[in-house]
Amino acid sequence: MTRLVRLFLAQRLKTRLAYRLDFAINAVGDVLLAGVGLVFLGTLFAHVDALGTYTRAEVLFCWGFAETVVGLFFVAFQGLWVLNQRYIVGGDLDRVLLRPIDPYAQVLLDNVSWEDLPIAVLGAAVMAAAAPGLGDVPAWHWALLPVLLVSGACVLGGVLTAVCSAGFHLHHRGTAVGLVFQLSTFTRYPIDLFALPLRLLLTWGLPLGFAGFYPASFLMDRPEWHAYALAQPFVGAAVLALGYGAFRFGLTRYASTGS
Repeated sequence: MTRLVRLFLAQRLKTRLAYRLDFAINAVGDVLLAGVGLVFLGTLFAHVDALGTYTRAEVLFCWGFAETVVGLFFVAFQGLWVLNQRYIVGGDLDRVLLRPIDPYAQVLLDNVSWEDLPIAVLGAAVMAAAAPGLGDVPAWHWALLPVLLVSGACVLGGVLTAVCSAGFHLHHRGTAVGLVFQLSTFTRYPIDLFALPLRLLLTWGLPLGFAGFYPASFLMDRPEWHAYALAQPFVGAAVLALGYGAFRFGLTRYASTGS
């Protein structure tokens, strides 16, 4: 299975590099689009010293963390954006189901978006630049950073897999994926800056807060949120498992195009 994954990833990279200019334009465009938020924060902190009780370094670190998670999510879960239109309605799922490999893994591996990796690099660079302003953070907190980042991508992937799987039942090209993903924008900033209903939604409804602020707070001097941060890897695993379960259940409702 490991060898198959390597082959899928290598083949996907070769496919994208066949059109290198297109690959480069997409990569640069995605980074520029992601940088809009950074420009906004730079403009904001040119006029204020803090956002609520959060310092400039904390807000920037939170933004960088969430942006890194989004970049990893785009790389690994880009197949979700085309699941309905290409695979379910378009019938490409017929081809996937003929292979002796898990269909969900194939959908993701067929659409790995290497050109979105610079988004994660941008986020990591912002985190590194903001880290000295966070104070004395224990070394073991930093050791958990890779786990928190990957778990954050799993949270986004699980939530959006569940949303996309509605396409098996609705048989419609469009889903609420874009709308749900836009909610993750709020997790780039300290969650207690928002109204209580939104905080509850991002924590217990669609747990997107675990993809951004909650794990980022573990690397700040914010002990009131550390319990949420420590629970995040388990939330990531659970949400991704639920999303996968929704996908597998949706497969039982899939009707081939007959082509």
